[in-house]
Amino acid sequence: MELTWQRHEIKILDKELYVKNHMQISTNGLDTNAQRLHRDFITNLPHLSEVRNDHMAIVADIGSDIEAGISNNRSILSTEDLLNEFNGEMDGKGISLPIKIASSDDIIIQSRMENENQIVQIISAEINGGIFRSFIMPNGCEITGVSSGNGIIEILFL
Repeated sequence: MELTWQRHEIKILDKELYVKNHMQISTNGLDTNAQRLHRDFITNLPHLSEVRNDHMAIVADIGSDIEAGISNNRSILSTEDLLNEFNGEMDGKGISLPIKIASSDDIIIQSRMENENQIVQIISAEINGGIFRSFIMPNGCEITGVSSGNGIIEILFL
């Protein structure tokens, strides 16, 4: 039984909708405030994504022991229960969940093998006041990729 969680990178398909040119000059003029200027500055710097990713990796590593204890105490949903909860769908290629994210930092999707089944965790402090769900992949299926576009997270599997 493998107890190590493997984090799956989320490919943002409609990234151009969220990333602005970091050299863009503010058009706010005098009708703005420090909070808005700071938010625009932080969200418009593509080089901060590497720092954010490193930060998320450190937080995930520190929390993995705690999460392992929590996940042992929480029930693991079936794929069908997860689909019902999130109003998602499944086909031969993967699982579709209507969860809108602006960047890959908004959500963590990680998995581990347990008794020849892949257990998947979905973790986010940003979505719906925070979510933490674990579910078991369908028999014989393993995650091959995760993407997000048009408000849908796709968990692709073999």
